[in-house]
Amino acid sequence: MIYILFGEQELMIKNRIKRIIKDDFSLNSEVIKMSMNDNKIGKLIDEYDQFSITGEPKIIIANDAYFIESTTRIKNKNFEKKELEELYECISSGVNSNSIIFVINSDKIDQKSNIVKYAKTNGKIYEFKNVSKNDWPIYIKEYFNKRNVKISDDAVEELVRRVHGDLYTFSNEATKLILYKGYQITKEDVLNLVSNVLEDDVFNILNSLLANNKEAALKTYRDLRVQGVEPVSLISLISSSIIYILNVKNLSSLGLKADEIATKTGSSTGRVFMAFKNIKLSSENKLFSALDNLYDIDFKIKHNLVDRFVAFEMFIANF
Repeated sequence: MIYILFGEQELMIKNRIKRIIKDDFSLNSEVIKMSMNDNKIGKLIDEYDQFSITGEPKIIIANDAYFIESTTRIKNKNFEKKELEELYECISSGVNSNSIIFVINSDKIDQKSNIVKYAKTNGKIYEFKNVSKNDWPIYIKEYFNKRNVKISDDAVEELVRRVHGDLYTFSNEATKLILYKGYQITKEDVLNLVSNVLEDDVFNILNSLLANNKEAALKTYRDLRVQGVEPVSLISLISSSIIYILNVKNLSSLGLKADEIATKTGSSTGRVFMAFKNIKLSSENKLFSALDNLYDIDFKIKHNLVDRFVAFEMFIANF
């Protein structure tokens, strides 16, 4: 059996792989994980052709399967087209009972690929879309409903605010809420149990960078990494903070005072004063350059062109 799992929600992909292995295969099935960034297609073919040591059909998880991804990445990869054709021949022959789970952390796959065409009729394809800002309340309600847990509307709203669009964070916090509160969740439960420190930590990272204290910024980031916070979430929040600072600078140049800027931006006067302080620490050009770098890193991470953790550390180091 051939499976293709693609999308930018890594946690959802990992959970689906676990379910596939549990539901579709024997407990004794051998599971092999391979990164196609580190292995040639020929190595995947060799693995697919070999019998499992357990005697049960083998499951090969082919991560970073760039050769069926619909992007320009495939043009930059050094691989033999003959090997790709041979892989298709092996898969479509039906002789082998082993299975391959192709994983692509991208929002599109190559619809013209023979492997994709074969999977449509003889395998399974799963797409994992990002949850949009407007869909988060619906997603959260459905998540709890499936688990027979009631959650109030204001609790949903607060939970959306605290998870910052990060599915991994939501999954952890939702599990915690169900574990401690059972079948009825209120806003007070969310306030008491769900961490709201991410914005504060992002605030500390940016302030440290603007004060040229890269060591402090790296320490805060590495602490967040241990907690499972994804770089893409930090990139989004830092970008928003920089845009806010630039917005405050623009409004100030128009002659608006701190309280007027706070009203205009829907923020507190204290945050406006902190923005004034940050404006003095860095030039407008440097802030715009940082935004460009963040957008570039975000694109590369989402298209699996760089290691997300290394890329974000390099952003801090080169700020």
